[in-house]
Amino acid sequence: MARRSGALQRLIDDADQSLNLLASLNGLTDASGPRSAASSNDGAAFALGSSSSSVSSIPFLSAPASTDERAPPPTVDRSVRAGLLHVRGVFPDHSVEFVDVDPRFATVGELKRALCAKRAPQRDLGFDAAGARLMLDAQLADDDWELLDCALGSDATIHVVKAFGGGGGGFLAAGGSGFGFAFGSSAPRHAAGPKLSISSIASVYGQQQPPPLSLSQFGGSSSSGRSDGGFQSSLALSLAGAQAPPAPAMSSRAETLARQTRPEEASFAEIAADFYDHLPSVQNTDLYCEKLLGGYIDVLQARLESLEAAAGTRPRLHDDVKELRDERNTWHLLFALRQICRSGDTDRDSSGDDDALMRLDGAESERDAAELHFDTMEDDALRALATRNEAYKIQHALKAWLEHMALERTVPLGDPRAGGSRTLKLAKKGLLLGPRGAQQPVRLDPDAARRDGDEHVVDDDAEDEADLLKRVWQFVRAGRAGDAAELCLRAGQGWRAASLSGGAPLGVGESNARRDEPALERWGNPLRALWKTTCWQLSEPVPAAQLRLTKGSSLLARQYEEVVYAALSGNVAVIAKSPLCESWEDHVWAHVSAMTEQQQDEVLHRLLTVKLQSSRLVVGNDAHFLRHYAALLERTKYLKRYEANLDALFEELKGSRVESVRAQANEPHRHIQAKLVTAKVEYIVSRILDALLFSPADDAYHWDLQLHAVLQADALSPLFLRFAAHFVLFAAFTGEKFDEQAGHMILKAYIRHLVQHRQLQLVPVYASRLPYAGAVEVYVQLLATVDDSLERELVLKRVLQFSSMDVLTAVLQIAVARMGDEYRAAAQAQEQPQSQGGAGLATAPSLLDRKRMRTVEFLCFYSAHRAEALACANALAREFVREGKFALLPTLFGEHVPEDSLAVIDLHRSEQTRDDAAVGRAVREALCWKAYIAAGEQYDAWRDCLSSGGSAALTLYSEEKEFLTELMYHASRASNALLEALHFEGGWLMRCLDSAADEVAVRQLCLPLLVFNLHYVELESARAVLRLRFYPEAARAQLAQPLLAKSLQVADVVADERYGVSEALSHAEQEELSNRYERALHWL
Repeated sequence: MARRSGALQRLIDDADQSLNLLASLNGLTDASGPRSAASSNDGAAFALGSSSSSVSSIPFLSAPASTDERAPPPTVDRSVRAGLLHVRGVFPDHSVEFVDVDPRFATVGELKRALCAKRAPQRDLGFDAAGARLMLDAQLADDDWELLDCALGSDATIHVVKAFGGGGGGFLAAGGSGFGFAFGSSAPRHAAGPKLSISSIASVYGQQQPPPLSLSQFGGSSSSGRSDGGFQSSLALSLAGAQAPPAPAMSSRAETLARQTRPEEASFAEIAADFYDHLPSVQNTDLYCEKLLGGYIDVLQARLESLEAAAGTRPRLHDDVKELRDERNTWHLLFALRQICRSGDTDRDSSGDDDALMRLDGAESERDAAELHFDTMEDDALRALATRNEAYKIQHALKAWLEHMALERTVPLGDPRAGGSRTLKLAKKGLLLGPRGAQQPVRLDPDAARRDGDEHVVDDDAEDEADLLKRVWQFVRAGRAGDAAELCLRAGQGWRAASLSGGAPLGVGESNARRDEPALERWGNPLRALWKTTCWQLSEPVPAAQLRLTKGSSLLARQYEEVVYAALSGNVAVIAKSPLCESWEDHVWAHVSAMTEQQQDEVLHRLLTVKLQSSRLVVGNDAHFLRHYAALLERTKYLKRYEANLDALFEELKGSRVESVRAQANEPHRHIQAKLVTAKVEYIVSRILDALLFSPADDAYHWDLQLHAVLQADALSPLFLRFAAHFVLFAAFTGEKFDEQAGHMILKAYIRHLVQHRQLQLVPVYASRLPYAGAVEVYVQLLATVDDSLERELVLKRVLQFSSMDVLTAVLQIAVARMGDEYRAAAQAQEQPQSQGGAGLATAPSLLDRKRMRTVEFLCFYSAHRAEALACANALAREFVREGKFALLPTLFGEHVPEDSLAVIDLHRSEQTRDDAAVGRAVREALCWKAYIAAGEQYDAWRDCLSSGGSAALTLYSEEKEFLTELMYHASRASNALLEALHFEGGWLMRCLDSAADEVAVRQLCLPLLVFNLHYVELESARAVLRLRFYPEAARAQLAQPLLAKSLQVADVVADERYGVSEALSHAEQEELSNRYERALHWL
């Protein structure tokens, strides 16, 4: 135990180090030579952002303040050989070996075999490479995993341990993602309500908040809104130094399930566990919820970057990358919507019903409330719109979310090549001819290609133009029109930059340019409506007959130009028809962007109307200019039906004419995102998640995990199962209204996935959120899957970490009773009960019998359950006696009931789950069984001695003397032990059971054996003495006479009414005993 504790402490110290290997390998150069497990490949990529995999990137977990001085040196160092890593492996005896591997191509199995080849553990440690496993920072890794997927840090700890618990399917094998943290403190967790009311998703509609989320807030995990304060990090429990017996190889199904475990599952569970653990001390629950969402997003982002780095050479990862990105975007959207919820101290009762919150009937009153005056500036009017119109805030948040996703596809600005540079050089050299021959000049103005054609444009210049406009579109799509204009300026197209920059509203503010006197600074475009009208006209497709463009790059550039100006002017029809915009996100963004622009135009039109009514001195503000605004509003008035009901927009996209948009709109995450925007949480849980996980016929509300059945949820990705479970947990915490039973079944489906994939340490995190009956039933089924004693102890500790002792007690009682019944029925079906035999009959227990006895160990981990364990062992002993398996009693009480049980019960009497009377009966019965077992053991020792002293074996007097001494010793001990059992104080097994009939039945099975054995010991000992050949006859008679007399005194033992032995003997047994008395008299 001391050795194991030391190993655990060392592993705890090691787990405190961060995981930064992938970041540290960015500078590695490719090694020359042929490709192998330990060589590099020029075409392989190996990179992962260091910030994504660090501890500090998760706002729930704070990194350790300092590193323990006792921590070992870095496990993985840069090798002196180019491109390789010098890996340090630690074996169970604390010996260390080093090998060089290429992390880009090597697998865990290759690393394990290389370490074992250096160490040869078969001789000293009892296992070879086939029976070894690698533990990477408290997580057992499968051999087919690549080091690239293991998030192995430069300070990681690599241990070579002996395989146990079914290979990779054990409790520790599913240890998580490589983050290496435990789940909060060891104190029991209880469902704690928030200190303040929680702003639910539905409260997005109709509640006043600060301005909606900006792109900078989306930027990363270091946002102040998500990283302020945090949770305490803790260390993961590991068993690298512990030795366990080998287990049979995993089945093919188990191997398949083990490969499907997701590294991020442990991280999600850890974040959720810390969330609930620190909840009672939280003051601002809204900010706390945002930190939870931020933690989810950071974990997904880190995993996404890791997979994207490897997806180039591993196409099978593309589906995972797509699903991880979809899930991250869904959590991002939820985070964005919560930004426009009211603060935690706002009265939620004033929010009204959700449908009313979506109506725009109050929009006019809100605009009237803005009190537009002659001196109101355009940007002030738009700012009032953004702060007072709740529907606009939702749409703006949705637009910002869509732009944030598009921002990932943009590239840095850089320094693009000046437009037409190659064509200009050729023109200066006189090498270009005009479209009509040498007599016509070559024109290179911006409209020359559309007017004269593109035959004179060099192909490379046409490609540069198309690439430039593609990047411009990407920036416009990402909401970065300013960056698009900057890109055009760098490309020498200032005219295009000016055409992109006319959408800013007019504003005035004080300038600090001059210190001597204050000055006013103006910005914005006073002729915004005219600019938008021009953009609308530029976005309209030109008929093919009028286009003189012949080059493919020029045609592509024209298409990009159309969608750019369509986005700036709100011309949704052009974007919807463009082949360049064939994603669901692009179409939603086009509509939402146009909707927000339409509302801004409406506000500005009203403001300019007020100003025109007040004065005609405003430059450019006349009736003709207002007609431009009126024309724009007329063109986009059809968008108002979407403003009133965003569901209509999403439903239309499901039937889009573009096949890709239609397919994406019907994907689960897009469907969920659409309903999140309209706060349809009930619809998400009951109509989307529940329908995907369960078949229509499977509507039963039960807690059976159905671990061996094939269900509809098995066809879904583990990623989606995890998302569904965490979404239900978050929605329940924030007070959303949905079908609780559907939520429980979704959570149960994910728990089933964790149990099937041996992620047993994560199950209590989720089972603790179920109702009492559900949690108990899930824990019972969980324990039924655990065979290893050490693994079972860890599971029970995890259960107690998230539940109370009362829950654990109920779980253990039900689990022991259920498994005992199951094993007993299976044993009875396989074999006939053994016939009654002597107490010393040696019969090896079967596998099912051993499983039955191991159920007692479930109750031996905590002192409060020790009396229950004793009662369980007593009941199992009675079952074995009824089945004729007397030989199993010593194994039961000797190997599966701790020797200190009686002392523990006496020391913790007040903590026991049974009352004092029941505890007293259990202790008395256990003492009865111990006396019975001791009698049987002494009887066996006497029989062994007797069988070794046959007449043929003893040829000398000295041998007979030695045999006689040993025989008399064992006969005395056996007779005393048998007599102590028969004359047990108060009667053997009397007043121990609640049922008198059961008590009598067990006594009738056990006591006759003791009686006959006591008589047999005395009689056969005397006969053995009389059969001696070299011992003096007088001496033999003198020694045999007391033994024969004692054999007759057995009648007195049976007749003593205080112990009720005679009541346990049947009439036939009493007659048999009388016949034995007669034979004893004859010998006497």
